[in-house]
Amino acid sequence: MTPRPGLVPSRRISTRALGLIGILVAVVLTVFGIPVTAAQGTTLFVARTDGTLPVDAPFDPAWDEATMATITLTGQLVTPPMVDLAAFPSIRARALEDGRDIAILLEWDDPTLDESTVAVEQFTDAAAIQFALGLGTSICMGQQAGGLNIWHWKADWAAAIAGRGGLEAAHPGMPTDVHAPVTDGDPDLTEDGFLTGQMAGNPRSATTFTSSVEDLSAIGFGTLTAQPAGSQSVHGASEHRGGLWRVVMSRRLDSGDPNDVALDRAGPAAVVAFAVWDGARGDRDGLKSVSTWLSLAFAPQPIGLLDMWPFLFLLVIALTLSGLVMAYGARQPAVGLGWGPNGPPGARDDDGVADP
Repeated sequence: MTPRPGLVPSRRISTRALGLIGILVAVVLTVFGIPVTAAQGTTLFVARTDGTLPVDAPFDPAWDEATMATITLTGQLVTPPMVDLAAFPSIRARALEDGRDIAILLEWDDPTLDESTVAVEQFTDAAAIQFALGLGTSICMGQQAGGLNIWHWKADWAAAIAGRGGLEAAHPGMPTDVHAPVTDGDPDLTEDGFLTGQMAGNPRSATTFTSSVEDLSAIGFGTLTAQPAGSQSVHGASEHRGGLWRVVMSRRLDSGDPNDVALDRAGPAAVVAFAVWDGARGDRDGLKSVSTWLSLAFAPQPIGLLDMWPFLFLLVIALTLSGLVMAYGARQPAVGLGWGPNGPPGARDDDGVADP
């Protein structure tokens, strides 16, 4: 008998088979720690490293382990002094953690190295990371109900720590100032008592620095405050190479200070924003390039086979049941796996005789 046209066994992949393939692909991605989706451009993922955290090496190859996020910048147009255009269109950021500390690398293209503020007309390159300490915190220096923790790196502080810059470097051979005599007998005053900035404890008047990053707090406009010397817990490292700045800021994940942001792998993602100052353009204070809020999230750790045994057990059961259903369906053509070559049972051929 001649098979009727169109009544041939189906060779299309069944829905069940596609489902099984999808499950297997998801298992492979999960085992190897490959995220199915990622919020590129809105989230900076913190990668885990089992090696030494490169807190003092901005160009260390270990930074290649972290996914780079490109962050768009705009001019600061909220409060005076304002700037219309960003000095740099974007910066690039990476983050690493080793279970105890976190290090964030910022890099941007800057053809000029500005690390001296000796002259009145000189301004320094700088960068900052600000963390929201509450929900709905204003990006404009926070507010009473939601403060900020700010890490502010300064190129002139980095130069001072490295022994570069200063009055002596800018004006070699200059005479030493004659110190004003102290005649009031105050034991707290030294021969440099007339240096009011130092006597007031202004960190910018210090002659030595322990870090190139200043740990700050803010709860609104005009409230930016340096944390006490004993609470300055952010370490900085930087290098300007070939027209590129690379700056590393690092700290314990949880410093124990209530004024600091606490970063926890098991907790919610942190909310962060970034800012950069270009000294060659005269940037300072509010004259800066800024980003919007982003998320700082810990990248998921790869799951081992031993960690996945409940899921694998359920997967084996599901595959077994699916196999039994498919085997049963293969014996029941009416289920949808296609008719036999002679068509459905009872179909009549051209001779008018019903097929068995």
